[in-house]
Amino acid sequence: MKLRISIILTAVVLLLSCRGDNEDDVQVIDQVLMLYVKSATNGQDLLNSKIDGSYSAVTLLDLLDETTANKPITGQTFPKDADTVVYMDYPAGAIRLLKDEVTSNPEEKIYYSNFLIRYSKVVDEVTDIDYRVDTIRIEYSWTPSLFQISKLWYNNELKFTKVPGQRNVVEIIKENP
Repeated sequence: MKLRISIILTAVVLLLSCRGDNEDDVQVIDQVLMLYVKSATNGQDLLNSKIDGSYSAVTLLDLLDETTANKPITGQTFPKDADTVVYMDYPAGAIRLLKDEVTSNPEEKIYYSNFLIRYSKVVDEVTDIDYRVDTIRIEYSWTPSLFQISKLWYNNELKFTKVPGQRNVVEIIKENP
């Protein structure tokens, strides 16, 4: 019995000693992207598959996967916001590579992801599917205390730059959905 109590107490002491003394040692992760896609013509929510003329499916394909060309990315969801507008909630999933770049902060590292976003639209209920393909490049900033999305390009056009304390919301206006 004494042996069991000794083992349990030793295990508890070891577990508690592994904890850092400073709660600031925790890294904050801010990488969830909220992507809205609307029509330039009428402002229609193009991610709501229940609306005629909107996309019926959205697929993300990783451009940086060395083993599988255009590997599908999973994990994104399509919830509705308070105004019932559908957006793509992208928490992560694409491969991130370290960018060879010197920053002003020696502790900072820059990572990037590149992926395709393929929109599908049923044109003819039986056979025809129309695909639209765009590209997304995301840069992430890493420090020991923070990992966050810092910039996003959509079809090589800068669409988002991080504002501290704000959510990562990007609105895309499509000319010819």
